[in-house]
Amino acid sequence: MKGLKRIGRAAALITAGLTVLACGSGTGRSSTGTASGVAAGPTRVIFIVGDGTGVAQWSALRIAQDALPAVASLPVIGLVDTRCDCPLTTDSGAGATAYSIGKRTGYTMIGMDADSVAHTTVLEAAEARGLSTGMVTTTHITDATPAAFGAHVPTRYERYDIAAQLAEKDIEVLLGGGRWFFERHPSGSLLDDLRQRYTFVATPAEFASVDLASTERLLGLFADSTTFPDKHLRPSLPDMARAALTILDRNPRGFFLLLENEDTDDLNHDNQPFDALVEGMRELDEMIAVALDYQQRNPETLIVVVGDHETGGLMVTLPRGEAPRATFSTRGHSSSMVPLFAGGPGADAFRGWLRNEEVGQLLMRAVTEGPAHLQ
Repeated sequence: MKGLKRIGRAAALITAGLTVLACGSGTGRSSTGTASGVAAGPTRVIFIVGDGTGVAQWSALRIAQDALPAVASLPVIGLVDTRCDCPLTTDSGAGATAYSIGKRTGYTMIGMDADSVAHTTVLEAAEARGLSTGMVTTTHITDATPAAFGAHVPTRYERYDIAAQLAEKDIEVLLGGGRWFFERHPSGSLLDDLRQRYTFVATPAEFASVDLASTERLLGLFADSTTFPDKHLRPSLPDMARAALTILDRNPRGFFLLLENEDTDDLNHDNQPFDALVEGMRELDEMIAVALDYQQRNPETLIVVVGDHETGGLMVTLPRGEAPRATFSTRGHSSSMVPLFAGGPGADAFRGWLRNEEVGQLLMRAVTEGPAHLQ
């Protein structure tokens, strides 16, 4: 449960952010529900980012395993235009910020609009409502996607500042890399205070030994920076997702959980062969299966799966008599639209053709009003 002081401090910020959203959401989607506009039951939102994943990446997994992936269990499918405010092709900072604040922004910007004005993020809005929050990633926890939900800086590369802002928040679960930016912060190690507030782990063995039943806050920093490509440095994504859900589930008000596989982006940046791409997609899908299992036991849970952009301009081909082949048009990002998958209360609002900031606006409403109000 969040402290009253934390909720009070965030009240002014969230009020301002919601006013902006109410005046300019642009989604064209109406809300139904109670007169108060606030969900009566628990609010549970799981937002899953497969960084760099477009239609071709999901096609590769489908072809490789000759069976539907777990994500196919989510009944709602949409397409997302991932462009940012300026260039045609976005980066992960602007891409994730569109999801976190419901506004398109400039290249590399974090938690701010294109005019460098900071806005309340979905995670901060969840905290203001007394929900528990968590972020899990395979990259450093100060990288663009998690940073966009927990920090406000002009550029994603201000990682020490991002670390300091994350350390000040009341996030129950933080799992990823990035130990360097907390331990070697210019103002002194941030880990001394964090160790007092969290159960801290730095290796998969330490993670496996955690008694989740008695753990209220969990911080795992498994590498100085990212854990890619050294997967042995970290627990698996399904295991980290399962641990996060176990801890966050205790809050009767609900939670917002961000789950990210950054390896899918790195593999495409490196133009890796077909089998390597599939390995990254398979771990992402296995993490989605964990979320689906939780949703089956807690059907009021909204799950949204999407990429922040497509990476590599990937084309998957099946040459006659040969193994599947991955062909790339770039080592950077493309402007291809990315698929979105959703299920649970309010999922229908994510159907069809969406701009990335519309996804963020819907997420904001889901955590502030409750997912059912998106119907």
